[in-house]
Amino acid sequence: MSGIKKPQKHEKSVIVPPAGISRSGTSICVVCQLPGVHEEKIRIDLEQTRLIISAVNENGKIAKKITVPAGSWIRQKKFRDGILEIILELPL
Repeated sequence: MSGIKKPQKHEKSVIVPPAGISRSGTSICVVCQLPGVHEEKIRIDLEQTRLIISAVNENGKIAKKITVPAGSWIRQKKFRDGILEIILELPL
């Protein structure tokens, strides 16, 4: 036993933020809580039937995946006071 320890690699876990989803006519509104996140650190991807919201803050990586209808597109997005709101338009 040499008394030398290998440094432990500590990976931060992925945080899944709470989100609310509502539908009105041909639109879906997604509201996601991202406290402590700066707007420039938020990434929003829409891939076929999956809306992916990801970000990084001092606590680690944040990721939320939401299934949406194929053909949906992002009409609007707003971020204020740690709350991200995305309006998706549904295909006709």
